Amino acid sequence: MIAVARGRHVIFGTGPVGVALAHALEASGRTVISIPTNEYGSDPYGIDVMRGDPTDFEFALRACSGAEAIYSCLNGPVNEWKSQFPPIVDNLIEVAEATGAKLVHWDLAHMYEKTRDPITESTPNSAQTEPATVLVELADKIINATWTGRIEGVIGRSADVFGPGAIGPEFGSSFGGRVFWPAIEDSEISVVGDIESPRSMAFVDDVAAGLITLADVPDSGGHVWHLPSAPPISPSELVSMVVAQARSSAEVGSSPRHIRGCALLHLKIVRADISEVQHELHALDRRFVLNHSNFTMAYGEQVTDHSTAIRKTLAWYMAHPRPATVPVSERIVERLPRVVATSRFAKRLSSGAFALAKTSL
Repeated sequence: MIAVARGRHVIFGTGPVGVALAHALEASGRTVISIPTNEYGSDPYGIDVMRGDPTDFEFALRACSGAEAIYSCLNGPVNEWKSQFPPIVDNLIEVAEATGAKLVHWDLAHMYEKTRDPITESTPNSAQTEPATVLVELADKIINATWTGRIEGVIGRSADVFGPGAIGPEFGSSFGGRVFWPAIEDSEISVVGDIESPRSMAFVDDVAAGLITLADVPDSGGHVWHLPSAPPISPSELVSMVVAQARSSAEVGSSPRHIRGCALLHLKIVRADISEVQHELHALDRRFVLNHSNFTMAYGEQVTDHSTAIRKTLAWYMAHPRPATVPVSERIVERLPRVVATSRFAKRLSSGAFALAKTSL
């Protein structure tokens, strides 16, 4: 390995978790470099940003020269994970091996299949969706590289996130923009899945704090750790807290628990993000509690209570109004083939899609 001076912390990914991590590291007095890996995210204010190809070894090696820790905080649409994520992680493993920096990788708990029991790190990774298999593949690569002595790597795994910037599934959030923007706008709020069953939901600042702990402690390497979050809460309870803090008159509804066949076709036409959360419906239509006791027993925990997390998140959404959207009817026609768009079938389909969309937009 190359002998290097220590001190730099390099973050690959500028989504909500990557941005929260950059600010937390900077606040602790460390030298921080943020590297965008795609267009999904934003440059952290006040943080040095380097631009380049995250799959290019020479670029990543220069960026990580002198690094104490390298963080992988990847995000983007789930249909791009298989093509985009593995080459980046493969490169970061090589860079960590060359520099001696610790590789800290954040992922989501989408690989766990249906269960009503609290989920631990030993729960089988049995979800069969393609995004789940990608997450498992990446974690296995880092753990195997650690146990074979190539690098020191560790996985920090969280529940679905919410917080500043976490507006949708491409940022690991099934709860974000579809709740906070409607609450501010006094329009209908929709939550995918069962709104009464408790779920673990992670505030982005708590995810960042957990990743920093895993980077700092000497004995975390070679393992998957569930990152601490506030106690599980049902979506209806959390939405009620959002509505109360926003002083909103928004009403709360839910998307169908089990979306199948033509209904799914209708909903996909109107809402592209339904395809994004389809792979995790098994975690959204029932109790989904992520147990983080291993982390707590080893390193303690400091998490943000739900009320404070909502207040900080609402402040961000108020400062970032919802982008203007295309009317539902136009979105329906845009997604149909040209020959179909002018047919009587299109009129019936758009009418059905609109009716269904009113319960879920």
